[in-house]
Amino acid sequence: MIYISAILVSAGVLAALAILLSVAERVLVNYGLCRLRVQEGDEVREMEFNGGQTLLAVLQDAGIDVPAACGGKGSCGYCKVSVTEGGGPVLPTETPFLSRRELTDGLRLACQVKVKEDMGLKIPDFLEVVESMVRNRTFDASKRWHFHIEGEHEQRESARS
Repeated sequence: MIYISAILVSAGVLAALAILLSVAERVLVNYGLCRLRVQEGDEVREMEFNGGQTLLAVLQDAGIDVPAACGGKGSCGYCKVSVTEGGGPVLPTETPFLSRRELTDGLRLACQVKVKEDMGLKIPDFLEVVESMVRNRTFDASKRWHFHIEGEHEQRESARS
């Protein structure tokens, strides 16, 4: 009984800490209203939103499609955008997917950039992104296009029984 009590108390403390951190992040780390100027082809859009989100999330909420095969986890390198102003320093999680030339041209991974200030960006054509990945040898089709269907293994096992 004492072990169960200890486990429940530990779980309660951890849950309280997680809630406290979530509330603190929303209250203390308030970047306020940020402006984003997006150029996609010939079209230029300007929008306002609350800061603190990833650039990929902001773009998806605005209905701007940016490919992200990894779901925004920073492991595919497809969500490259050209940041023309703002954005902060390049993160170590971005450098494996960006060549030196891309870094000097201002390319960033939208899933890794947190919007903390007003920003300007240009969204390249998806084919340009894949072409640069092939040229820079950061494109690995076997890693990037591997899919797993959840429950598939269990269904096969039950079918054999």
